[in-house]
Amino acid sequence: MNITLGYSTLGFYEQPIEPALDAIAAIGFRGVELLAYAPHMTVPMTRAGERVLRRQLERCGFAGWTIHSPFGRNVLGAPEEEWRREVMQRSTQYIHFANAIGAKEIVIHPVPNPMFVEHITAPDLPARIGAAVERSLDELTPLLQQAGVRLLLENLPYDCDYPYLEMHALRPLVERYPAQAVGLVIDTGHVGTLRHDPAAEIRLAGARLCATHLHDVDVQAPNDQHWLPGPAGMNWPAILAALREVGYAGIWMFEVSQPQHGESPELLARKTYAWAKEWIGIP
Repeated sequence: MNITLGYSTLGFYEQPIEPALDAIAAIGFRGVELLAYAPHMTVPMTRAGERVLRRQLERCGFAGWTIHSPFGRNVLGAPEEEWRREVMQRSTQYIHFANAIGAKEIVIHPVPNPMFVEHITAPDLPARIGAAVERSLDELTPLLQQAGVRLLLENLPYDCDYPYLEMHALRPLVERYPAQAVGLVIDTGHVGTLRHDPAAEIRLAGARLCATHLHDVDVQAPNDQHWLPGPAGMNWPAILAALREVGYAGIWMFEVSQPQHGESPELLARKTYAWAKEWIGIP
């Protein structure tokens, strides 16, 4: 199996994008996920800026790169239409940006964190969120197909009754859309935060799994810690077996960002690279 290891610039989120990319490439990663936040980048970007960024990605020798759109309120399932229209405008900009820099995939969260939602006890709120997700996907799919960019929906760690949080709901949703336009990304830390089984979620995603966000949590008090995987964390042999079972062929992307022992961002990335090679069995 030809495996490409990748690292999210979330691990270098306080640095400008240029040194972050250089550091990730120098460590040995051949895939990267670009976190779409300042100081890394702001979108829309000038055409000149897009060309400079694409040249650096190519010069670094990355075999592939993806974009993670902003967190927070930038979600497909905004329950108010005015909010959803703002997200659609922003998402359109990010899809065009992805096409311009040669990114084939973009991650957008399906539903909002409850902290951003008003009237959270409204009985029709889950239905409105679900309908907004579906309407947003219906609107974006033609643009995604035209741009040659795939939108990836991510499982989320919120302990609430919103729809489209986990793979049992996300997998049937993406089946409604062309595989080249809409897919899934598994976030192991999000699964762990809910104290669920990442291997089971991977199997549910199955053939529609296109990307990963691999990181660990404190299994005693899980809270999406974005830790380097370790022996005291989740069941990583089972996660590896599940990824192999479903024939996962995307970039093995790590979204590690928080040190447990005071590591610098570069040292944490180096530790992640070494751990990943041993975990997967790469010489």
